[in-house]
Amino acid sequence: MSAVPVVSSALAGPAVAVAVARPASGSVTRLRAPAPHGVPAGSVPLASGLANCYRRSAAATRRLPIPSAAGGGTVGDAFVIEDTTNVKFPREIAVPGYTEPLVILGTGYREKFFLKIYAAAFYVDCSIGVDTMRWREKVGIETFDASSVFDSIFKAPVVKSLSIILVRDVDGKTFVKALDDIIARQIKKPSAEEEQSLSTFQKTFLGRSLKQGTTVYLTWLEPSKLLISIAGNQDPCQVDAEITSATVNYALYDGFLGSSPVSPTLRSSTALLLEAILTK
Repeated sequence: MSAVPVVSSALAGPAVAVAVARPASGSVTRLRAPAPHGVPAGSVPLASGLANCYRRSAAATRRLPIPSAAGGGTVGDAFVIEDTTNVKFPREIAVPGYTEPLVILGTGYREKFFLKIYAAAFYVDCSIGVDTMRWREKVGIETFDASSVFDSIFKAPVVKSLSIILVRDVDGKTFVKALDDIIARQIKKPSAEEEQSLSTFQKTFLGRSLKQGTTVYLTWLEPSKLLISIAGNQDPCQVDAEITSATVNYALYDGFLGSSPVSPTLRSSTALLLEAILTK
C-alpha cells in the first residue's frame, strides 16, 4: 500500500469565527464548487427522505462555519446545497452506529461520461468544531499547510462519514463496481483480510436497485471499522454492513479525498473550508 496521499493546492480563504447561533428552520446554504471545464451545470430534484433519523443535540448550536469563500450563506443555515446537482444536505447528521452528531465540511458530485451520478458530502465529528484549537490538536495541525492537511485528517482519530446521494437510478452491481475500482487504485493484490472486506461490499450492494434519492453512508469510526448504511425511501436507521480492513477503508477514502479523487469538487470544497477553520 502506498504512502498517504497529499493535496497540493493554493486555496485562499478568510478567517472565520465559529457561530453560536441556532439555525433558522428550513434555511439553506449553498456550497459552490467549480464545474469541470466545458461541462454545463445540471440539476435534479432535491433528495427526499433525509430527516427522520437526523438528530440535533445541544452541541448543534456550536458548529463549524460554512465560510463565504465557499459560496455559503449565513452560518446559521440548517442545510447546504450542492449547486451542480441541487441536492440538499443537512448541516449536521446522526448516522447509525455512532451517537454524536457529525458536521458537514464539504460537498461535491461525481459524473461519468458527462452524466451526473451522485452528490456527496463529507462530515466529521461535530464535537471538534466547537474549538478551533481542539480541532488543531485533534488532527495534529499547528499551522495550515494545504499539502499535508488531508494527511493529518486521515491519520487523526476523528470519526468521518461520506454521504452519497444518487441523482439517477443505478443498479447495485454498477455501484459496487465503482467502489471496487476506487479501492483497486491502492490495493492491487488483496490479502485474505482485504478480500473478505471486498466480498462484504459485493454482498451489501449486489441485487439492490438503487433509485434516485437513495443515500449511502460510509462512516469511518476507526481504522478497522467502517459502517455502511443504505436508505431508500426511508432514512438510515440501521447498519447494513461493516468493513473491518483498515487498508480497504483507507483506500476507499483516499479515492474521494486523496491526490486523485473521483470527485474533485468534494475535495476542493472540503479543503477550502478546512483552510478557513485552521487559519482562524
